[in-house]
Amino acid sequence: MKKIALLSLSIAVLVCCSPKATKKTCTERFEGLTQLVLASETKNVSFTESVKKTALMVISSNAKVEVNSSVTYDFYLDFQNDAYSIEYEQNNKTLIVNAPSIRVKKPVINSSTVSYPERGLLVNEDREAVQILESLTDRFTDEGKNLLKQQYVIDKCREKAAEFFLNMSKELALQVKTVKIVFQEITD
Repeated sequence: MKKIALLSLSIAVLVCCSPKATKKTCTERFEGLTQLVLASETKNVSFTESVKKTALMVISSNAKVEVNSSVTYDFYLDFQNDAYSIEYEQNNKTLIVNAPSIRVKKPVINSSTVSYPERGLLVNEDREAVQILESLTDRFTDEGKNLLKQQYVIDKCREKAAEFFLNMSKELALQVKTVKIVFQEITD
């Protein structure tokens, strides 16, 4: 909370002491707020995996495991590891935040169902399903990175970040009408 107070004080000094425009680069970390979740996206994902087992190199058996999952992706700013800068334009009463790049957390699997559209004599479908379910987080990580490239996700994140900094300014009774958020490029 000390670092949030420090950020608040920095914004207050920017607003009160700047004749036209002032820029403050903040490399310090927040304590108490290391990450700010900006948006969440929940997707229903379905896939079918084929499993083939062979015994004695002669007998083979095929099965299919179908998985339906509800997966949530959280998009956030990392104040603990990333720097940001704040600029205040007093004439326009605009706070310009050059924010860190948006990051995506590992996906959260809310629920999953498994079915077996095709069973095999040599295949233990339940064991195969357990192995698939244990790997779901890793399987869906790339989908979160793809969502991060979608403009509607970036827009949701920009709106939430602007709301956060505007509310912080209001709590300090600062004269801020507009907050512009510029995210750094993603470097993954």
